[in-house]
Amino acid sequence: MRQIPVDTAAMTVMLIQAPEKKVKNRETGEVATDRQSGQVLYNVNVAVIVDGRPDAVTIVVAEDGIQPDLMPGMPVELPGLVARPWENDFGHGISYRAIAVAARQLTSAGSNGEA
Repeated sequence: MRQIPVDTAAMTVMLIQAPEKKVKNRETGEVATDRQSGQVLYNVNVAVIVDGRPDAVTIVVAEDGIQPDLMPGMPVELPGLVARPWENDFGHGISYRAIAVAARQLTSAGSNGEA
């Protein structure tokens, strides 16, 4: 499947709600897992803000990539974020996947990064 890397440098990403297990089959409640690692997949709902305009986006992250103490409203980082175009009999769109979701390390205003 084609993957397009997403550069998040020009955007602010904030967690909307706590990550939730991705459901593969709504009728049975079966949880989605990664095909290669077997880990449980999570939907991570974030607000992506570019040029002052927010959009809600769902990012899929495997269980081991989720920082445990995430809180809604906190700025987060999405290392390894890729977009994956998809199409099937029911429609088409873009899904997003990241290696991890972690609290963004904020630096103080005017700091040059030195202690």
